[in-house]
Amino acid sequence: MKARLLNTTIALMALLLIIPSCGKENTDTTEIPYVYVNFSIDPTSIEYGNLNIPGNYAYVNGGYRGIIVYHFTQDEYLAFERTCTYDPTLSCSKLVVEESGLIARDTCCGSGFLLLDGTPVEGSKASKSLRIYRTTYDTYYRRLHIYN
Repeated sequence: MKARLLNTTIALMALLLIIPSCGKENTDTTEIPYVYVNFSIDPTSIEYGNLNIPGNYAYVNGGYRGIIVYHFTQDEYLAFERTCTYDPTLSCSKLVVEESGLIARDTCCGSGFLLLDGTPVEGSKASKSLRIYRTTYDTYYRRLHIYN
């Protein structure tokens, strides 16, 4: 009986030590409003600068607060919502790509996101990845279709 009481006490003490470490508050619980996205662009056109070169990006209209299109590999493009996942209700929440071309940073909270996959970089207030839109590139017609 004493051994059982001791085991129960040890288990309860361990739980009390673990629970506070799991209590990190998730502040980015507000969802970005859904906006229907379905359009195509020509990434080789002068309108989108050097988007036809892998590693470059362009801002395009669409989504909730705009979209960042990133040329990932030769025939693969990624499209991310420009709204930070930390608090999308803030009117100043809009991502801007840094000079490196690899990280998009929120103008309000300072959270940064890697444009290779949309994940938050270390030190960001945001813990959720960016909303990513689907992309399909037609190499024959040179059309990039962006949709959700």
